[in-house]
Amino acid sequence: MLITALTQKIEWLANQSRLFYPMVALYYKNMIKREVKLAELKPGDNVLCIGGGPCPYTAIMLHQLTGASVTVVDNNEECVQQSADLIRRMGLEDAIRIVCGEGEEMDCAGFTVIHLALQVSPKGKVLKNLLARAGNGVKILVRLPKELMNGLYCPLESCPLPCCKCIKHSFFTNVGNTALYIKGGAVW
Repeated sequence: MLITALTQKIEWLANQSRLFYPMVALYYKNMIKREVKLAELKPGDNVLCIGGGPCPYTAIMLHQLTGASVTVVDNNEECVQQSADLIRRMGLEDAIRIVCGEGEEMDCAGFTVIHLALQVSPKGKVLKNLLARAGNGVKILVRLPKELMNGLYCPLESCPLPCCKCIKHSFFTNVGNTALYIKGGAVW
């Protein structure tokens, strides 16, 4: 998809530039803070981020804001290499692990929180895999595009779980909201 390629180019520049990195981080900062609050993330959580791109802002900020350990899976080997290099340069390799793989095949045993990036495709297959493999009580955060941007991203056709909570994001992002699903857990 065109939007995914554009996002990767922006994140590649951020990965390579100490000047550009903090400017792009501003795009994600408040969004991720709201997601942390929505899912009530804490230091003991073990987070799986599906879709990291060449500059895994979500993983980095989730760790920085909560102290949680984070694993990022991306299916683009070049993005995985660039992300891993950035994580090493930042000294975060003990807290953030980067792996190459398909979200729809990921074993999510042991994770307490799973985060799906906006660009994840095919979202329905990835979510179906997660629901089949995740333990009860696992929190699943799914970023969804603004209605105006729906055609630019892989749609989430449906989810067999009811949405527990949902937060809206800023006018200045492509993300309309983040939905929280809890597998077999209590609905708030």
